[in-house]
Amino acid sequence: MKHLKLLAREALAFFIKMLGIPLLIRETICRYMVTIIVYHNPEPKTFRRHIEYLSKHYKFIPLYHLVNSIQDSDWSSIPSKALVITIDDGYRENYDLLEIIRKYDIKPTIYLCSNIVNTNRRFWSQFCHTDPQKLKKIPYKEMLSRLNSEFCHYPEKEYSDRSSLNLLEINRMLTHVSIGSHSKFHPILTNCEDEKCNDEILVSKYILENLLKRPIKDFAFPNGDYGDREVEVIKKSGYISARTLDVGWNGKRSDPFRLKAMAIQDNGSINILCGQVCGLFGYLRYLRHGSFKGIHPPFV
Repeated sequence: MKHLKLLAREALAFFIKMLGIPLLIRETICRYMVTIIVYHNPEPKTFRRHIEYLSKHYKFIPLYHLVNSIQDSDWSSIPSKALVITIDDGYRENYDLLEIIRKYDIKPTIYLCSNIVNTNRRFWSQFCHTDPQKLKKIPYKEMLSRLNSEFCHYPEKEYSDRSSLNLLEINRMLTHVSIGSHSKFHPILTNCEDEKCNDEILVSKYILENLLKRPIKDFAFPNGDYGDREVEVIKKSGYISARTLDVGWNGKRSDPFRLKAMAIQDNGSINILCGQVCGLFGYLRYLRHGSFKGIHPPFV
């Protein structure tokens, strides 16, 4: 069944591309707005194909270029069809992308979990679960209790191998990437109590700044979940931007603490990429779950 769904998705992506819908969106909406795309752990071979394709149809800009233009209400320096690349979590395999990042000068922002990078700890999402969506809907303390009971996992547990980048790799990448915070341990912030939410947002900033000896100004909401509380904590913590997983584009009047983005399938085909980078697949997915404005999460 899963294989059939993948084939159907690929067929739909091919049909949409042949109709020229991604091209139409790119030449109208995207021409005057900034698109942010989100990767997690793409293979270098696929990432190279994606970046090669995107380089022919978009103009890469760093995140700070977009954020500064919003803050200054000055769009004059933003090129047409501008694209910002972001990478969530900071998996150790991200280091293998450095050659491609350098070659195409894409200057992505990598959002790191401060208490997982440079350790042998793991992301809670790496543990197989029969229904991961249920875990994402329950209080954080209850989720940790279940993971401990089922997998003997707890956030500070060190394993035999690492999942995330280490300090040496990050330092080697710093000339070509920007670093943002993705919290300490990647909890669903909206499922956290106030104190835990504040700690994950504020302390992760301090830890990364101390580790990397540079200011951390940007945040990405883990799993894309956020509310007014989280946004207020972000502002008070000294960040200048926060990226969501709400589908859409960013313009001069966008809220820098609610930046919209397009999730990209890490190892998808060029057809799938076309359907996702233009926002069409994201909107269709959210519409299926009743989110008519493309606001994440698409279901409750």
